Amino acid sequence: MYSNDTIAAISTPLGEGGIGIVKLSGNESFNIIKKVFKCKESGKNDYPHSRYLYYGHITDEENNIVDEVLTSFMPAPNTYTRENVVEINCHSGIFALRTILKLVLDSGARLAEPGEFTKRAFLNGRIDLSQAEAVINIIRARSEEAVRTAARVMRGELSEKIDHIRKLLIDLRAPIEAMLDYPEEFDIDQFDENILLAALSNIQSNICNLLRGVEINRAFQEGVNIAIIGRPNVGKSSLLNALLRQQKAIVHETPGTTRDLLEGYMNLGGYPLRLVDTAGIQGTEDPIEQEGIARSRNAAREARLILMVVDGSADWSESDFAIAALKEEYQGLVIIINKADLEQNIDQNKVAKSYPYASVVKTSALRGEGIETLELAVAEQLDSVLGSAPECPVVVTLRHEEVLKEALQIIVDILTATEHMPLEILSTEMQRAWIKLGEIKGETMNDDLLDRVFSEFCLGK
Repeated sequence: MYSNDTIAAISTPLGEGGIGIVKLSGNESFNIIKKVFKCKESGKNDYPHSRYLYYGHITDEENNIVDEVLTSFMPAPNTYTRENVVEINCHSGIFALRTILKLVLDSGARLAEPGEFTKRAFLNGRIDLSQAEAVINIIRARSEEAVRTAARVMRGELSEKIDHIRKLLIDLRAPIEAMLDYPEEFDIDQFDENILLAALSNIQSNICNLLRGVEINRAFQEGVNIAIIGRPNVGKSSLLNALLRQQKAIVHETPGTTRDLLEGYMNLGGYPLRLVDTAGIQGTEDPIEQEGIARSRNAAREARLILMVVDGSADWSESDFAIAALKEEYQGLVIIINKADLEQNIDQNKVAKSYPYASVVKTSALRGEGIETLELAVAEQLDSVLGSAPECPVVVTLRHEEVLKEALQIIVDILTATEHMPLEILSTEMQRAWIKLGEIKGETMNDDLLDRVFSEFCLGK
């Protein structure tokens, strides 16, 4: 649903700070703000001048000064929403911002829904849906790489690729439709199926190129789960502390100190990482320890990369074999021979030969030795299991990926059945793919899906 009323919201985080912003958008923005903003220059002929900052005060209905502010007036259509926009720059503070917002609402504005400013930018044609989604991806980005990839989508690179593929479909359908509509002017028997197959294969290739690197780009945006597993007292918690460069976990020589999952966050090689320190995996009758071990195994299943820690001063045990076997095909594995500061009983080369798909690193987590080597191994394993980032425009949302895969399946089905498919059905199926791809830009979506997309936005954006 879209209405032409004027909306308002606080556009900066609530809390103490130097500046807070209350924003309005809509045809009545200028008239509404003039009811509460007292500016010494309001009597000038050119007031309000576009994109000037005006000094003044926000006052209440009794003319009491609420705050000292700077206000800007931005007329349509050259604004974020393509509507009249006003921004009040006030002192940041929960009560000051809320008081000003209430005065604006009492003067005729409506409280904006989450993402409504960006939704209006989309509905008014300033950006398409993929660019709107890139806005929230930039806000939620957990790494520099995530910001860069989302910015490329916001600039329209993904939209250009989608437009190109849809044009290929239109160009391919046009002569087929002409044959069907004017059979007396075209000889259907002369229809060249090889040209059609080549064109469809080209479209298939274009969609596949867009899907390349989907997982790694989403990893940059959403982060990667890494589980630290191993037997009790091998130094898992010490390793977590060493990687985070802080004392996140309690470390003690008594086995079983960690009974629940501990989490820590860091950025490495462009990846935002969620490190999970788990309880030691061993046979036990203690019900509390059994629950901790069950959680450890679950954390290992959910991880994209496993850091398996072994005690280099002890022998490689049957338990270590069992723990290494927890690795699934979709996961990377780094085996960490810890406690390198003690006399070693585990041969690094033998471990590497036994697990050729894993990276094997020696560390002394207690002394911080080998951590940089470990970080390089982690980055290499992630690059290996996630793939390399492509040069083409990125696909960073699950919605984009699902739409592309559905469109790709339609093209694959056409290619498979072209020889036996009547031209009418062939054209209809290509139209289905064209419509499906239009969902990425929001050109062929229903209101319910649009509402669901924008409901993920924060207030004020």
